[in-house]
Amino acid sequence: MDDQLLVPRVGHSIQRYQMASLRIINMTVRFVLELCMLAALAYGGFQLVGGWLIRVAVGIGAPLLAATVWGLLIAPKAKRRLAEPWRFLVELVLFGLAAAALVGVARPSLAIALLVVYLLNRLLVVLWGEQIV
Repeated sequence: MDDQLLVPRVGHSIQRYQMASLRIINMTVRFVLELCMLAALAYGGFQLVGGWLIRVAVGIGAPLLAATVWGLLIAPKAKRRLAEPWRFLVELVLFGLAAAALVGVARPSLAIALLVVYLLNRLLVVLWGEQIV
């Protein structure tokens, strides 16, 4: 009788552990996506046609501006953190700009991959009811 009581507890515990692991992986993917977005903006800026000063300014300025917007409006500790759906819209604009930068430097497959992985990641965050911290 005691064995029957232990089986559901152990199974439930394993399932809870697996779900927690998946959530950690999803949030890690989210962080890597944020870094990829900044890298795409930098790469696109440095590959612009024009003088070296413009390339350096955009290559450094675009990711710096995106990181500033992220820190002020999206980050969990932001003093003026946007509520949903506005936070999602700002994220989508930033990732869209990063994808556009990749398309602009003839990397459309990377742009598509960035957007698809971002949207899947965001969908899992919403479905699992995770707090983005």
